[in-house]
Amino acid sequence: MRKAIVALALLLALPAAAQSPVLTVKESPRWGSFQISLSPFSPNIDGEFTNAAAPPYATIFGTGRPLMVQGQFNKSVWITEFGTLDVGLGVGFWEAWGQGSYTNPDGIVLRGGTTSFMIIPLQAQVGYRWEWFYERWSVPLEPYARFAIVDYIWSTSGQSGVSSWTGADGVAYRGSGATFGWAGTLGIAIVLDAFDTGLSRQMDYDVGINRTLLFFDFTRSSVNDFGSSKSWQLGPSYWAWSAGLQFVF
Repeated sequence: MRKAIVALALLLALPAAAQSPVLTVKESPRWGSFQISLSPFSPNIDGEFTNAAAPPYATIFGTGRPLMVQGQFNKSVWITEFGTLDVGLGVGFWEAWGQGSYTNPDGIVLRGGTTSFMIIPLQAQVGYRWEWFYERWSVPLEPYARFAIVDYIWSTSGQSGVSSWTGADGVAYRGSGATFGWAGTLGIAIVLDAFDTGLSRQMDYDVGINRTLLFFDFTRSSVNDFGSSKSWQLGPSYWAWSAGLQFVF
């Protein structure tokens, strides 16, 4: 009789066991990562107008730093117990709004209509995340470094669309273009999985996310067609900070 009761109990437990998958400690195979970030941004266009009474960018758009949003998609090409080497692509968006100005022949500055300056930053990057602290000692910190070749696609516009003007040489110019450069980044990420390992394993089982990182970094860049005398500087004059989330899968 006792054996029959035990067998019945096991049969009743089977459906519940079938609905609750067994989560293993070993994470799923890693392929790459995706991240999104926010950063205050202001181009250093006025860098060549240091002695000007009314530098063009600050006069029109002010001295604020509107937020730039960026997304990056990376492929992990080398994974070791010490860290991961990634290569990837990124794209972002930034826009500043201001009021146009015009200096008439009498030297009087007149304010015009609303104008905007938009940048779509593209980049191809290679980066390394040092994961040894977390893998070896379970310390939830991952320092990283990244280098990128960037292309800032930009345009200026007013009430009639993209800006255009005719220069003193009689040539018509259009307020849009693309400027190339480079960017170097140093940062550190906090491994959020360390604070709830059960949830981390469940996310890996359900959607394949191995690790979730909260990161903070600083980037130094130069976006002036690699020093061309015919270009302007769209990179900031400072180490620009950014913060965001990265999902490793």
